[in-house]
Amino acid sequence: MGVNMGMYTVEQWAELEARQRIAELVTRRGRAADAKNPDAILAEHVPGSGDTHGIFDGTIEDFVEYLRVHHYSKGLYGLQRHTVSNVLVAFDSPTSARIESYHIAYHRLELTDGARDVLIGGRYLDHATVYGGRWRLSSRSVVYDWSRSHTPTAQDRRRSHD
Repeated sequence: MGVNMGMYTVEQWAELEARQRIAELVTRRGRAADAKNPDAILAEHVPGSGDTHGIFDGTIEDFVEYLRVHHYSKGLYGLQRHTVSNVLVAFDSPTSARIESYHIAYHRLELTDGARDVLIGGRYLDHATVYGGRWRLSSRSVVYDWSRSHTPTAQDRRRSHD
């Protein structure tokens, strides 16, 4: 066993720090999507990592290009928010981990016949590794558990422009 630092060993402190860094990683990844920032999305992934995201299955670079062409370059997608919680981490080694987290994704769609607010609940099944000196996603698979959509109220529409 390692050096004791009060109630925790050095190894236990390192694991606690890694868990925090991984939780921050999945939060940053959600915020990058909310900002519709392809470069920020890529920064949270190992180059060439896999992404299975609804109808998309490919590399993170191809997914980001898909977002640029089909989502971000059109006025279809308005405000969006990805809230991540219940992050569970299982370490395969000190530099590799499997992560399962819950997400609720909100998307405002601006359709030709009016706006729709879409809520999607599901899970991110991620693998992460230390790459370039920090934790990054090496694969992501999105599981959709439920979804709801509705026409936004006038109050909802005002709030999305605040």
